[in-house]
Amino acid sequence: MGLLEERIAELERRVALLEEAPARRPSPADARSRPSADTPLDLLDLIRSRAGGQAQPGTIMYGGAVTFEDRNYLWAMEHEADEVADAHWAGAAALLERLGSGPRLALLAALLKEPRTRRELQETLGETSTGHLYHHLKELQSAGLLVQPRRGEYAIAPRAVVPLMTIVAVTMDLATTGSPEEELA
Repeated sequence: MGLLEERIAELERRVALLEEAPARRPSPADARSRPSADTPLDLLDLIRSRAGGQAQPGTIMYGGAVTFEDRNYLWAMEHEADEVADAHWAGAAALLERLGSGPRLALLAALLKEPRTRRELQETLGETSTGHLYHHLKELQSAGLLVQPRRGEYAIAPRAVVPLMTIVAVTMDLATTGSPEEELA
């Protein structure tokens, strides 16, 4: 399936959600008493209800519930839009630079579902030196993204699982949007 067909299929899925939404979604009053969101549209209703119908600068929310084998990860965050807009964005550059490495993302992907040994991670990177592997592991550990449950074994820090998956999901969404020229039209 080509990119155009994928985009059309995604639009059709969203239209179907909108068409069935009145029967499935609660009223804004119900949303205030129910602090959950079953679909992306429910999440938007939840954000609107939290604003109390008032004109506010906005809210940024993300979260997820992920289970791999016997490990459950729940994470939810909320920030005021002004807090994010006024933040020192350059402070995010160090982490984004660490994540902007193909080998580091490959290591994180390999560690997502279960901890792995140094040898297994070396196989993930293929024909790279042990020093190269340790360089990447050290960078990810210093960013607080990796932990060592046992000597020679690495895992994604539990608090980082859902945020990392969120970052990847957001980049997938950004990569499938139209060009800036299309969005301005």
